[in-house]
Amino acid sequence: MFCAISGEVPKEPVVSTKTGHLFEKSLIDKYLASEDKCPVTGEELTTEDLIPLKATQTAKPRPITATSIPGLLSHFQNEWDALMLETYTLKQHLDSTRKELSQVLYQHDAACRVIARLMRERDEARAMVSQRQGQMAEAA
Repeated sequence: MFCAISGEVPKEPVVSTKTGHLFEKSLIDKYLASEDKCPVTGEELTTEDLIPLKATQTAKPRPITATSIPGLLSHFQNEWDALMLETYTLKQHLDSTRKELSQVLYQHDAACRVIARLMRERDEARAMVSQRQGQMAEAA
């Protein structure tokens, strides 16, 4: 099952009810936006004449270019490039997340130190107040 326009296996296949040809949905939609006819037969065709096919994506056949050694090498190179791009993106995201976490942990640590200092000062002030009250009670 190959697209009549691209010659490749469609990711989102649709079939024309008038001509019976199989198309990739995005390609035929673009084509029908400019022309109102079938790209293969030239018959009148609209988007209402297209029926989506429900096909399993588990056993997609390889494209024709993947049946030769140069085609396979090109296919593997494209997969490798996509994998490296994804890895690079993930590493950038990980680095930014680490920096953000480091900043938040630093702020938390600073807040804990401020709270501890304020609690110590509060306790010292309470001790001084109780000491002064004791001295005032003795003086009176």
